[in-house]
Amino acid sequence: MTKLPRHGGRRSLVASARAHPVRSVLITLAILLVTASPLLSVSVSPMAVYLDNHHRSGEMTLINPGTRPEEIRIDFAFGYPQSDSLGNVTVPVVPAAPPGEPSAVGWLTVFPRRIILRPGQRQVVRVLARPPANLPDGEYWARALIHSRGGQPPIEGRAGEVGVQIDVETVIIVAVNYRNGTVKTGLTADNAHASIVGDSAIAFIDLHRTGNAAFLGRILVEALDAGGHVLGGTERVLAVYHSMRRRVAVAIPAGATPVKIRYTMDTKRPDLPPGGPLPGTPVVVEVPLP
Repeated sequence: MTKLPRHGGRRSLVASARAHPVRSVLITLAILLVTASPLLSVSVSPMAVYLDNHHRSGEMTLINPGTRPEEIRIDFAFGYPQSDSLGNVTVPVVPAAPPGEPSAVGWLTVFPRRIILRPGQRQVVRVLARPPANLPDGEYWARALIHSRGGQPPIEGRAGEVGVQIDVETVIIVAVNYRNGTVKTGLTADNAHASIVGDSAIAFIDLHRTGNAAFLGRILVEALDAGGHVLGGTERVLAVYHSMRRRVAVAIPAGATPVKIRYTMDTKRPDLPPGGPLPGTPVVVEVPLP
């Protein structure tokens, strides 16, 4: 399983090394060289595509803002945001979905799939869904992986007597969700707790999606004083496909005395295209600070 970054436009770097001779020990060097090098890549809009049984095609616009041609390849894989016990969120991406997962990967196509994007050029690509007959109601998930290479010359390096030439590839991840029939979403919350660490309140909460579609929205965590006044707050995007643990730090002003934490989860996501977040009832939870 390859773990790529979180949703929302983050990029992953892939390095291929041509050594003389090739040595596996140089892969670490290659990754360090790539990470340390500034990159130009394509930009993609929007960063999420939503299809349904009435609108089975959507569009993405690719733009090359650089000064060198970009060679583009688009594939599909399966993945969605997940968290660990500490509340760290990643998007593991795999070629095929595990059994029982609502995957759209097998029946999504894109046109064109391969593109040479000249400097300053833009290209509209179409994402098409061809779902099987008698597909049950619900939401089906995939990720479009937009591979881009050629925007900068290969990076050269040496380790002792061995020379390495590294081709740099960026991978931009775009969420693709297909909604069939009647879809709905909601949230339940439990295990909310918080504590003061230094000058911040560290808050945890476990969230569980209800319905048959992902809950896309935000989480707002606020520290309150004894009079109910907000002392500080932190807002984060939220995407709960099954279950999710979130960890949020809220800065507390010097001299302030917070007595409780308030969590608000709702479907406000102005960064997503229209029709992205499904309607959902806001969930508000308050817990005392020890």
